[in-house]
Order: sequence, then C-alpha cells, then structure tokens
Amino acid sequence: MRYKIRVWLGVWLAVVLILAACGGGENTTGDGSEATPSSGASGADLALDPANASGENARAVIGYLYEGLSRIQDDIVNLALAENVTVSEDGLDYIFTLRSGVAFHDGSTLNADAVVANFNRWFDPNDPNRGSGEFAAWVENFGGFKGELKEDGKPKSHFDGIEKVDDLTVLLHLNAPDPDLLKKLSDPAFSIVSPRAFGGGDGGTGPYKFVSSDGTTLTLEPFAGYWDPAAIPGEGMQIPAP
Repeated sequence: MRYKIRVWLGVWLAVVLILAACGGGENTTGDGSEATPSSGASGADLALDPANASGENARAVIGYLYEGLSRIQDDIVNLALAENVTVSEDGLDYIFTLRSGVAFHDGSTLNADAVVANFNRWFDPNDPNRGSGEFAAWVENFGGFKGELKEDGKPKSHFDGIEKVDDLTVLLHLNAPDPDLLKKLSDPAFSIVSPRAFGGGDGGTGPYKFVSSDGTTLTLEPFAGYWDPAAIPGEGMQIPAP
C-alpha cells in the first residue's frame, strides 16, 4: 500500500512523496552492500544539493533524504550520524565518532573519508568536488572559505580544517571556540552526502530514498537500510502548503 505526502515548492514545483508503507523499490543493506532494485528507478536525475539548496521548502525535502552529524529535534540539538563527540578544553578541537553500519542510498557506507570529503568540498574553493555552487550557508555559519583573510591577516573562517583519525573518527579543528558548532552543523546544508553523488543522484542516509522524478514531482519511499530501524516510516501524512 502507498501513501502520499504533498509539499508545494512555491508556484513552480510540487513535490509528491510516495511513501511505501510496505517495502518496494531499491534496497541497501546495513553493511553498505547494494541489493537488487525491484524497479528500474535510480537517483541519477536527482539534482538536489543540500549544500546549496535555498528556501524553506527545499530544505524540508532535504530532511527526508539526508542527515548531518547532528540534528535538531524538539528544539534540542542531538547527534545524528555522529554517535559521540569529544571537545578539547580550549574548545578548538572536536572529535566525532561516527555511527557504524550506516548506509548511503547509493550502496556505499558512511565513513570518515566521506565526512572529510564533504567538509573539504564546503570549505575549499579549489576542492575537485566543489562544483559551481555558492555555498552561502557555509559563509553564513563559518565566515569564509579556505585561504580567505580579513584585513588584519587572520582567516575569515573560524573553521580550520578536518582530518581522518580512523575509519569512523574525524577531528575537526577551529580557529576560535564556537559554542554553537553542533547547532550550526544541524543545518540541512551540512548534510553528509555520499562522495559518489557529488555530481548528482541520491547520496543521502535519511529515512526516505529517491525513486523517480518527472520534472515536477519527486517520488520517494522509506529506506529499508536506514540505520535506525525503529524510525523507518510507516503511514504517510499530509503537509500543508505554505
């Protein structure tokens, strides 16, 4: 049985989310391996880049497909793809431990390399995965990009870089303490996308996955490989038009 969620994106786009209450579509297992799809649909024509999406409605759609290291639930900042974070005494280093067994919709597995690739794409204008977006949310939250300096010669960005510690651990460096860092990282713009999908396609880890698009509607369904089985969606609901 299928249920519908309608989200009207202004006057030019109506997104219909077809939420399968019982199976169907492409499956991805928890270990990152890809199961055989039950239809010919893929995420190849999905061109929704969380890092450059604008407008509340577009950002709401991102919430179905993608997740970040942290998220806001009931006005409280909680961890999402990260299961633990340790902050240094000076507030400049954040060590994030990632959840194990988290699968992207494209069949790849969440790991430190994927997280580092996303942060480098946001921060570094010369990153090969950058693309043509403006990354306005990054500037708004972190002040600037790699290599940009203020008049006093100090970096514009208070983000200094990120490095891989091991397969499920990353170390994020700041130039100055930021008590709102976890809140900022809960912004949908900082959703972690599979590096395979930087050029387009569904590279999310969220509870819904892309099925198809006809240019005016998106068809999504519950992601059977979602890392939190208890949260896999069931029946649909109606979202009022803004």
